[in-house]
Amino acid sequence: MTDHYSDTELIEKVKEKIASADKVLIGLGEEWKRGINDDRELLSAYDSLYELIKDKDYFIVTMAVDGMIFDTALGSRMDRAVSSEPEPEETFSCPSADSETMALMDRLFPPKEQKRPEQDTRFQRIVAPCGNENWRQCSEGCTKDIWELGEIPDDICPHCGAPLTGNTIQATPYIEEGYLPQWEKYTQWLTKTLNRELVILELGCGFENPGVIRFPFEKTCFFNQKSFFCRVHKTFPQTSAELGERAVGVKAFSPEWIRKFVVK
Repeated sequence: MTDHYSDTELIEKVKEKIASADKVLIGLGEEWKRGINDDRELLSAYDSLYELIKDKDYFIVTMAVDGMIFDTALGSRMDRAVSSEPEPEETFSCPSADSETMALMDRLFPPKEQKRPEQDTRFQRIVAPCGNENWRQCSEGCTKDIWELGEIPDDICPHCGAPLTGNTIQATPYIEEGYLPQWEKYTQWLTKTLNRELVILELGCGFENPGVIRFPFEKTCFFNQKSFFCRVHKTFPQTSAELGERAVGVKAFSPEWIRKFVVK
């Protein structure tokens, strides 16, 4: 609950904001890690988040390294994500020209084929800057290669023979190349949110790594006057005074709070 809204009122407000938004930015913090919450409840929270944003143009930044999100509908490699970007413009035509003139124009100025950009899958709308236990790397860091879990049967580096380990920030060294392609996709998506109706949901992000989600999300809201920012955290729900009424803070455990959006 916030000072201005009851819990029910705020949930309805967030639903309305998301419904009218062009884009939705989601940040998932340490409250979404395995072990902090029961696995079944966490899966239920992911399901609720999916139902809330599945029809919107969204991107998710997650600090959880357990990879659970990739086992949910949000991490589907088949289901296509929604895009709010305009379709490529049609080639120019002149309805008043006769067929002979049009044929001549086509020979002199062949129409350029407009290719639609390949649509992202939901899997491609997630970036995990701290890595993912389902991705494997050489524990000695002898190579930049990254493998999926089970891709190397013996879980032994084929280059140097060292055991493989999770491609996460706990690895020494951490091979950051695992997440960088998705980070670039995220930053490109983010540039297209400026001056668009944007909803920012920051869920469970404290001060473990504030430079990844917490501070950048506030900055994004500050520069986009059309944005609405909702921060949910059981201990640190405070928002910057500079954001004014465009930001609300909710003192709650974010996976539990998000489950309230879907009545089962």
